[in-house]
Amino acid sequence: MPRAKRIVVKVGSSSLTSIENSLDELAIATISDVLAKKKKEHPSIELVFVSSGAIAAGLAPLGLSRRPKDLATQQAAASVGQSLLMSRYTDIFTRY
Repeated sequence: MPRAKRIVVKVGSSSLTSIENSLDELAIATISDVLAKKKKEHPSIELVFVSSGAIAAGLAPLGLSRRPKDLATQQAAASVGQSLLMSRYTDIFTRY
């Protein structure tokens, strides 16, 4: 059986958030560390990381305690959260 050339890893919001609906920094760091180590072990494999969590990341900065139901507020939370989430991933992955 041929080896995979590409592996896609999808991580959902529930894996990235705490009970309080805020980003779980430890979970994000752990997932990122595992992915970086796997890439180092298998440099020829293309590793694609797909992450949810933008809305969850935007809740606290917008003063929201739970996921909004209306589209406009979801989009606002996603807009704020996306940059926060990407900044966090950048901080972690630059260690490698």
